[in-house]
Amino acid sequence: MSGINEMVEFFAQKVFIISFGQIGLIFLLCFFCLFTGRYKTGLLLSYFSIFYWGFVSNRGHWLELFGDNGTGLVLYLFSATAIAMMGVISIFQEHH
Repeated sequence: MSGINEMVEFFAQKVFIISFGQIGLIFLLCFFCLFTGRYKTGLLLSYFSIFYWGFVSNRGHWLELFGDNGTGLVLYLFSATAIAMMGVISIFQEHH
């Protein structure tokens, strides 16, 4: 339980910055996809933007959190790779 409390305290002290331009761009692209009926494309756009914001642009925060802990870095790399692979597989999937 103390591990969860430490993680909550760590995130409470950090600021994750996503620029307003990126938020506006993804909003407009997703709106356009929903407006034209391209639901899968809109979901993929939002999926990859969240992946980018969470794993790529904030990589420094994750590396600071895990430090020299090899297990944490492996978990980070495994999670990022799994999420990216699910996104790529969903691109080639034609039916649900």
